Amino acid sequence: MRIKNISQWIAVALAISLPAIGFGQQNQIETADSLVETQIQAESTYQPVSLSLSEAAGCAIIDSGTANCVNEMCLPECQCCNFLDQFLMSHSPVYPSMKSNRVQVGGWLDQGFTGNFQKPSNNFNLPVTFNDRSNEYQMNQLYLFMERQVNYGGDELDWGFRADLLYGTDYFYTTALGLETESDGSPHWNSGNGPRTSGGNTYAMYGLAMPQLYAELYVPWLEGVSIKAGHFYTPIGYEKVTAPDNFFYSHSYTMQYGEPFTHTGILTTFQVTEQLQLLAGVARGWDAWEDPNDDAELLAGIGWNSSDKDTNINLTLTSGDQDNGVSNTANRTLVSFVLSHNLTDCLTYVFQSDFGIQDNGTLNNQFQTVPAKWYSFNQYLYYDVTEKFAWGARFEYFRDQNFSRVLQLPQPLATGGNYYELTVGANWRPHPCVTVRPELRFDWSDTKANFFGNTVKPYRNFQSDYQVLLGGDVIIRF
Repeated sequence: MRIKNISQWIAVALAISLPAIGFGQQNQIETADSLVETQIQAESTYQPVSLSLSEAAGCAIIDSGTANCVNEMCLPECQCCNFLDQFLMSHSPVYPSMKSNRVQVGGWLDQGFTGNFQKPSNNFNLPVTFNDRSNEYQMNQLYLFMERQVNYGGDELDWGFRADLLYGTDYFYTTALGLETESDGSPHWNSGNGPRTSGGNTYAMYGLAMPQLYAELYVPWLEGVSIKAGHFYTPIGYEKVTAPDNFFYSHSYTMQYGEPFTHTGILTTFQVTEQLQLLAGVARGWDAWEDPNDDAELLAGIGWNSSDKDTNINLTLTSGDQDNGVSNTANRTLVSFVLSHNLTDCLTYVFQSDFGIQDNGTLNNQFQTVPAKWYSFNQYLYYDVTEKFAWGARFEYFRDQNFSRVLQLPQPLATGGNYYELTVGANWRPHPCVTVRPELRFDWSDTKANFFGNTVKPYRNFQSDYQVLLGGDVIIRF
């Protein structure tokens, strides 16, 4: 029987998750920093490492002289990045009591510049998104979060939550239907006056988004079960929206055009063993807070870590009816495979391949609705030169077979559909809280479209078949 209504999917997800609740045992609550460590271990299966240098969220105990750093205000010798946390501890009358209940805040500022050697007349680097403005400063992310991390790996029931706010130019690519945008795609709480356009609507360059708002329940069953309900980032793919979680400033076509950014629903993570993790959940669809048709999608995945932690494999799936531009609603299925392997202590290789299909996603040459397909092959190579400096390279082939993802055109109007991208860059950390990410990127494509005898190409305001970008950003974590 086909399950379509989202209430049915939620019932299925809860039926899978809730039998675990009866296995709770009493245990003492861990310190905040041990919670960070256990969370990193629990989630590492679905967070392939993009740079082997660790991004510790809390204060690390370097020697006995820094033992007071644990669960306290960050001391200078800890070299951690919780300046906002320190400020609130000193100036807020309520934050110390919140902190004692494991509630903490943090964030970062990500700002950059991308030079386009071809100087497009519309000042856009499209189809490259996120760092999409050419020869112009961008404050991509002023990011704030508040969270209570659950006690992963504990022996008793625990609960947590997280709320994220993103202000900057990246807001445009993290909006959800029914939250930041109205049902017709027009802005909800952001300005509609700006240079960006989509679906006949205009959008401001800077705006506010809420990419995450969820509650979480931990159940001490197997090696740990986490049930997350609300609005959250997708577990699918390799690259992330959050700037500190990526090696490169720019993003792959795969992430930009082939994958969702957020979901709204329920996601259960089963830590079966220390090496094996399973995902199961149900959501409203790609980047949707609300769904006018009450359709639902299945989220599923399996992750495996080798015993020496050098190899990581993720296989994730989303499938369900989605709203699309050709028919009102039709099934969209995406499968993503990610392999990460440490070749040496300093050299890491990552391979990603996605395959997606959207039923009734385009029109063929006979103007009949047919499925639209896309797939990709991405390769990443990272080399840690020192503890503060690393080189990286990314090569990508993205196939937009039916022109539904990038140009979003019917088949009779376009040819080609192959996109290639080569990016080389570096990460430099002059301070534990500061990351500098310069990069050089070269894009090219054989895609062409014809409108009344005019040939349209993907780059330089639809006038060129290649593009060269030189840019970078600075991330300051606080």
